[in-house]
Amino acid sequence: MTNVLAAATIAVALLAACYALVTALRGRAMGVGDLAALGVLEVLLVAQAVVAFVKLSGGEGPDGSATFVGYLLGSLLIPVAGAGWGLLERTRWGPGVIVVAGVAVAVMIVRMNQLWSGTGV
Repeated sequence: MTNVLAAATIAVALLAACYALVTALRGRAMGVGDLAALGVLEVLLVAQAVVAFVKLSGGEGPDGSATFVGYLLGSLLIPVAGAGWGLLERTRWGPGVIVVAGVAVAVMIVRMNQLWSGTGV
């Protein structure tokens, strides 16, 4: 994994969560801004997955690669599931789902970095 891409992904995930938190506190349903933030996050996660799979196929990577791949695939699904759930929930709690999704993705990226570097095994 590249640290720059991981840091950018974490930053976007937390910014998306903060934006959604403001939306929820204002009592509004999920809007285009929330979807755009999740879209940018998903693009970064796909780039992260491509880089990770290329490095894994080249022999680099953590010892527990099954755990790493599980985190990687799970992180790809969370923004999509959050967007779907948030759109279905047309109350202030729709953006609340995005807050949880953004924080969860940020934590998962940190954990993947720990696994990749061998410090969190």
